Amino acid sequence: MASLSDAITVVRPRSGRWESLALLLATLAVIAGVAGYVALRPQKAGPPIPLSWQVRSFDGLGAVDQAIHSALLPAGEEIIWFNNDTGGWITLEHAQKLLLPPFYRDGFWKTHGEVQWQLILPGTHQAHGLSGDAHAPADPSANQVSQATQGQGATVYYGAGGRATGQSAYLLVIGHAHAGVMWANQATIWVHPDPNAPYPGIVKPESLVGDGWRQVIPYDGTSEVERVKGTQP
Repeated sequence: MASLSDAITVVRPRSGRWESLALLLATLAVIAGVAGYVALRPQKAGPPIPLSWQVRSFDGLGAVDQAIHSALLPAGEEIIWFNNDTGGWITLEHAQKLLLPPFYRDGFWKTHGEVQWQLILPGTHQAHGLSGDAHAPADPSANQVSQATQGQGATVYYGAGGRATGQSAYLLVIGHAHAGVMWANQATIWVHPDPNAPYPGIVKPESLVGDGWRQVIPYDGTSEVERVKGTQP
């Protein structure tokens, strides 16, 4: 046993002390970096910053405009799905049968200015102008106006003549994907401070901006909850 113990030699690493110190410093650096990131990062993402030709839906619109905008959002989705299913568009007459606000002339319509709506069909998609409930030909004058609309043509629901105080004029612009495809792929909402603003000759964004129209940027549900609770400006 004595000879065995004499044969065991413990060799200590020459840099062991420095390796432990380096590991400790690296750990402290990681902890400091994470703590700094948590402390300096913004607690909440702010609402979208509008450009000069845009307006936010909740803090940039009056009460009447907010109500009509809130009705136009689901109406746009309903119109798009109707077009996808039938290839046609919901006429204002059919909107009465569907009880579809803000076009349906009920108490909401009367309370919010009795806006007069028009359906402007795309000139390059006249074959898809039927709504499924009527077989009247598309208005040729309206189609002439919309010949220069975005892409292959845009279907526009134009509202003007509102009587409520501080009310705007409205455009629900539904664009199309590309040539040869009738499916609508997007809807944008625009407002004009003049409730009697005429229908614009061209509904491309740059033309609308030049005519004084402003695109409405909607909040999503989470953003609005945060805004109400005061965590967003």
